[in-house]
Amino acid sequence: MKKQLSTPVLAVLAIASWLATSSLATWLNYAYDGALNVNPVYLWIYGAITLLIPLVAVEYIERDPPDRSPRWAGALLLLLCTAIAYLALAYGGWYVWYQPSVWYLCLLGLIGISAWLYHILPFRRPMQPRSARSRIQNTFILLLVFYTPLLVVLPLYLLIMHPASVAQITPVGEAEGGRYIGRITGDRTENPLGLYFFVDDDSERWYYYDVLTSEPADYG
Repeated sequence: MKKQLSTPVLAVLAIASWLATSSLATWLNYAYDGALNVNPVYLWIYGAITLLIPLVAVEYIERDPPDRSPRWAGALLLLLCTAIAYLALAYGGWYVWYQPSVWYLCLLGLIGISAWLYHILPFRRPMQPRSARSRIQNTFILLLVFYTPLLVVLPLYLLIMHPASVAQITPVGEAEGGRYIGRITGDRTENPLGLYFFVDDDSERWYYYDVLTSEPADYG
């Protein structure tokens, strides 16, 4: 029988993944002034609530026999379906691929399809009987499955798409005699991550810079 990871090891991996992903998302939200549409508040709160659920029900968990069903898989499926439905309603067009959340959902979908194919392949090795997992172990697995793909996707997205951050584009705007004001969305079909807005001291001239190209952009 294949040995499973112990609960302390699962806990360390899950909490480390939660903290690392949420911290990276927080930095990205600050560095790109919200242009990437990554919500760090949700990531922090979701992970904290998930960890608190088994702690609140410790007595119940200890009274019950170990949970043999992978409850995290059902929760992940529900999350994936609702997120896809939300994105289908909220976004559209080619610029949907400039949203890191779409990359994340695609990776989750590939992981789910891979797991499903593994179970139906006729030439795979017979699955060994596995030990039952407690609810707290399933909680840590849920955190790992939810946060680890996002931790992989965010750096990969920045490497491939390489949008300009506030720190990268501010010197360009300041060289034109402007000061940074904030980010505006603009026409999403032309500037899918929005535009950075600069204005001179007299507020007589405005400068717009594309988040993707870090170059001046026209804005009506």
